[in-house]
Amino acid sequence: LGSQGVLRKLVAPLAQQVGQLWQQGELTVAQEHFATAVIRTFVGNLARPFALPDCAPNLIVATPAGQLHELGAVLVAAAAATLGWRVTYLGVGLPATEIAGAARQNDARAVALSIVYPADDPALPAELVSLRRQLPPHVAILTGGRAATAYRATLDRLGAEVLTGLDD
Repeated sequence: LGSQGVLRKLVAPLAQQVGQLWQQGELTVAQEHFATAVIRTFVGNLARPFALPDCAPNLIVATPAGQLHELGAVLVAAAAATLGWRVTYLGVGLPATEIAGAARQNDARAVALSIVYPADDPALPAELVSLRRQLPPHVAILTGGRAATAYRATLDRLGAEVLTGLDD
């Protein structure tokens, strides 16, 4: 399948299934965390062997404050790395100031945000606005995840891209 095929055809559907089973109460929190850790390790190892030229574009990947599910972000980081991006993965639940600081420090071309759960966080729109204000105008904001469309009005106003899957 190759790296991209493994991510798209195996790991992404597995991550979605784990999330659905957790939401339905069929997996405990401990089981969901265990599955996440195993998938994170596997995906991290999948993207590791790629050597990049100095001119490779930089991408910052994170989940914004209040978003604590990281598998989407991990998948995006690995997919981007296998496509030649120099990826800085920041992890989960970061404030806009930290994400923007990392983007400036790394001269990022884009920031990718995974927005999975919750879909009704009243603080997230303000975080997204703050992030856009703190980023240089040329830095794109790319968003995805099950809950991203719930924040579409804010994302559209900010000129952020809402992606529907790894293919995007």
